[in-house]
Amino acid sequence: MPARPSLSDSPWFWAYLFGVAALIGAVLVAPKYGQRQAQIEREYQGRERALELQHGQAPQGQLSTPRQTIIPLRPLLVAVAIATAGAWLLFWRSRQVSRPVSASPEATLGELGRPRE
Repeated sequence: MPARPSLSDSPWFWAYLFGVAALIGAVLVAPKYGQRQAQIEREYQGRERALELQHGQAPQGQLSTPRQTIIPLRPLLVAVAIATAGAWLLFWRSRQVSRPVSASPEATLGELGRPRE
């Protein structure tokens, strides 16, 4: 019976591993990202408001906050989570396919369901 290939031989294992690492990293960095992204967006919104005031218009809209940004991190997290789940599914499926086939009960039983001798 041939030996099963190592886990690390599968590219799906590595895709899954890096996907999990990316999700953990993104979750850990999310608060800092929110603060930085909100600051960048407030600078942009400040310039837009200054132009509106120059043209005699009242500024519209709210300024960005760390929890409410124009460009959120959520779509990236969702995409990486879907890719990670897909990599895990394909990795699990490839491990099931490469599993050695065990003898079926029908092959080991003789007539009337008695074991062969």
